[in-house]
Amino acid sequence: MSELNNQMVEVKVTGIAMAGTPQGPVPVAVLEDPRERVLLLVMDGAQALAIQCTLDGETVQSTHGFMLEVLKSLKASFKEAVLYDVKESRFLSKAVLETKSGVMEIDGRAGDVVTLAILAKAPIMVSDKVMNKASLSKEELYKASEQGEAAQEGEAAK
Repeated sequence: MSELNNQMVEVKVTGIAMAGTPQGPVPVAVLEDPRERVLLLVMDGAQALAIQCTLDGETVQSTHGFMLEVLKSLKASFKEAVLYDVKESRFLSKAVLETKSGVMEIDGRAGDVVTLAILAKAPIMVSDKVMNKASLSKEELYKASEQGEAAQEGEAAK
């Protein structure tokens, strides 16, 4: 592929969760690598729904599914999603497409690129730079989750 694939690791989406933010809860995709490092990718509801339905083996009509059909009709296919950098708390990403003219890399919103990869059953590749900068260990994630639940239970008991 391109220089983007240097020191890349494949991640799997292990689920969709809700994360609390100052603006309220938002859906996040949980991306995990073989070393049990986890990235939380904030996304919109349509992206989260399309991913969760696909993970559950269900089909749902979505803009992302429509885009894959357009690519197919143009004799192009989605080959992989690449998250290659972090800038101002945003993941920079590219969709890698195979076309009649050869391989194309197109910048896109990380949530859209990952959603397309899930629907296309294509790999999701993340640079080690991104994993090192933005991931949590699975242990840290669950510890933080348990602490948050304990705090909520304490508030509810009052």
